[in-house]
Amino acid sequence: MKPRLLFAHGWALDRTLWDKVLDLLGPIAEGAQVLDAGYWGRPARPGPAEAAPVLGVGQSLGGLQLLTQPTSPLAGLVTIDGFARFAAGPDFPLGQSLAGLRRMAGRLAREPDRLLAEFMDTALPGAAPPAGAPDLGALAVGLDQLRARDGRAAAGRLPIWRLHASGDPIAPLEMADASFAGADVRARRVRDAADHLSPISAPEACADLIRQALRALSA
Repeated sequence: MKPRLLFAHGWALDRTLWDKVLDLLGPIAEGAQVLDAGYWGRPARPGPAEAAPVLGVGQSLGGLQLLTQPTSPLAGLVTIDGFARFAAGPDFPLGQSLAGLRRMAGRLAREPDRLLAEFMDTALPGAAPPAGAPDLGALAVGLDQLRARDGRAAAGRLPIWRLHASGDPIAPLEMADASFAGADVRARRVRDAADHLSPISAPEACADLIRQALRALSA
């Protein structure tokens, strides 16, 4: 049975992140559910859990969310620009510093527009935040999730397909690799690029990896 697709976007983004990828997938994505964390006031909550197999597709924080709090049992995960842990800790020295995340939280409260514009331009030069007014509460929750969540154990219990940029400025490849050290990684594709928004900059590569995962899980 072909798994149903479940998409989750990363921090400071919205469900439109997946538009190009969904267009490329065409009929393969029929029935897909595209979540929205509500960072821009338009949340799309998960539907009821299904008995049918689900292939999660998560970008950045979205992949970590699917690992640590899946809305349905996952048959596998495609993680794009993703990681199983983001924040540093005693057993994860390659993670991003907690002090840096605290500074981001402070700037989110003081100067949200500037912070979000800088984040997007770092993630992909020239990229702008989604349209609309940001929900600062939802964005603060997302930062807390980046700080606190650890999906490494969950990543060891299901097949993983990965796509990452070699020069990712938000989630460095070395950090991402370390976070998936104990995972059942079926494919690891590295783009020769320096951005953190593969669904926008390389939608064909994203769609191709999703097709590969679907073929493997449908066999």
